[in-house]
Amino acid sequence: MTDRSIDSSTDRRSSALLAAACALGVFAHASIASAQPSPPSGALHGTVDARPAAARASAVVYLETVPGTFRPPPAHARVDQRGLQFIPHVLAVLRGTTVDFLNSDNVRHNVFTPDGTRYNLGSWPQGEVRSTPFAQVGVFRQLCQIHPEMQSFVVVLANPYFAVTDAEGAFRIPNVPPGTYTLKVWSERLPTTSQQVTVTAGGDVEVHPTLRRAP
Repeated sequence: MTDRSIDSSTDRRSSALLAAACALGVFAHASIASAQPSPPSGALHGTVDARPAAARASAVVYLETVPGTFRPPPAHARVDQRGLQFIPHVLAVLRGTTVDFLNSDNVRHNVFTPDGTRYNLGSWPQGEVRSTPFAQVGVFRQLCQIHPEMQSFVVVLANPYFAVTDAEGAFRIPNVPPGTYTLKVWSERLPTTSQQVTVTAGGDVEVHPTLRRAP
């Protein structure tokens, strides 16, 4: 065997070893990158201040834009028609969620909305349920043609980082990815308000949004 043949064979082995080492390096880098833990999530909590004070109840507090793709939950949300009222009065859901409308009264009820992609679920007796998915972001009034005094709202949001305030205006939004966001508050009585908030990894940020009548 000539020196040239030996050199050529050695070069081929060296190239193969180098290629294998590079491949292992890329694989190891990818494995390390995928193994890096995500930063711990944070939370938002606080109380909505409103004038009139009654408007602080059943307000929807939400983050306007959060990166990512969010699938709706498999479980349906529910609105009951009981005592000639929609319960809850305000329901917030992730886009794509299906809502069941139950009739618990001993009279027939109807559900329809004039907003967005309009629908009319017809009328049905006590104990029955009608369902509809909410695929469009927005605020949808829920009305009853049989009892025009009945009204409620389904607020459909693009991400799961939202909460409905209690009677005192308190809310909490858990598991928020660290970042800076626009926090908004919707109320049926007052104009929507917004402010910037920054959530830190593992932090629990306290905010007190304010709702006021338009000047």
